[in-house]
Amino acid sequence: MVQQPTQRQLRVGEEIRRVLARALSEGRVVVPGLKSSGLMITEVQIAPDLSFAHVYARAIGSDTAEQVALLNAHKGAFRKIIGRSVMLRIVPDIVFNPDLRLEQAAHMADLLNNPVVRADIDKHAKKHH
Repeated sequence: MVQQPTQRQLRVGEEIRRVLARALSEGRVVVPGLKSSGLMITEVQIAPDLSFAHVYARAIGSDTAEQVALLNAHKGAFRKIIGRSVMLRIVPDIVFNPDLRLEQAAHMADLLNNPVVRADIDKHAKKHH
């Protein structure tokens, strides 16, 4: 069973998300090839002990995987910003991940609209009504 994040995890994760989004929008970390104006930090999921965080990002107008790789290559600079901006005893290790939720939702919609799948869903719906 997946454990739901605590209020503390949610609060710290959101604070880190805001700090990173602000740092990107203000260009506080200079990374060659990084299109920070088209990057969104969409979510931060932090471990219960606050020692590790998954940071989800989405690129607009460029390749998300490429932009995330650049973020990961310079994550030390982003950790320094977190350390200066968020009051934590230990600055969490971070890893940037592409936010693929929109692509996954589109894929699910395509699957559900597939005529074969739609017919199967309709057949099972009629059985249970």
